[in-house]
This record gives sequence, structure tokens and C-alpha cells, in this order.
Amino acid sequence: MKVNVIKSENNEIILEFETNDYTIPDLVAGQLLQSDDVEFAGVNKEHPEVGRPTLVLKTGKKKAASVLSKAIDELDESISELRSQIPGKK
Repeated sequence: MKVNVIKSENNEIILEFETNDYTIPDLVAGQLLQSDDVEFAGVNKEHPEVGRPTLVLKTGKKKAASVLSKAIDELDESISELRSQIPGKK
């Protein structure tokens, strides 16, 4: 999935996802909201014919890029754990 960096500062990141599907941005925002380091995380949802999902992350003291990376790693672990529980998985 291609992502365009709209803004990248120490305590704020804005990413535009090149898709009309909000599933991944919503999952990432939900994971981010579980962190005490996050002041704001959300997805801007425009009409699919007009815009694309935009993830906004604002942090306090920690670098936004580090907090985002950690949240994605945590999602990856959760998905791997789920995958390992699927019957008949090779």
C-alpha cells in the first residue's frame, strides 16, 4: 500500500493512503490511541470520490515516527498471533 507523507515533524505526522479503503488507517489509529504517548490520532474520512484517507498523529514528548512505528509493530504481532491460531494453517 502506497502512503504519501503530507507532514513529518518531531511531534506530528500526517499520512495520506493511496486507497479508498479505510481499514488499515483505522487499525493504525486505533492502535495508536492505546499509547499514553499519543495526544491525538485519527483518520480524516472524505468522500471516496473526492479524497483519500488521511492519518493524523500528534504526540507529546516522544517522536511521532517512533510512536507510529511501534504501533505498526504491535499490530503486526497481533495479526501474527491471530494467523497462528487459524486451523489448518501451514
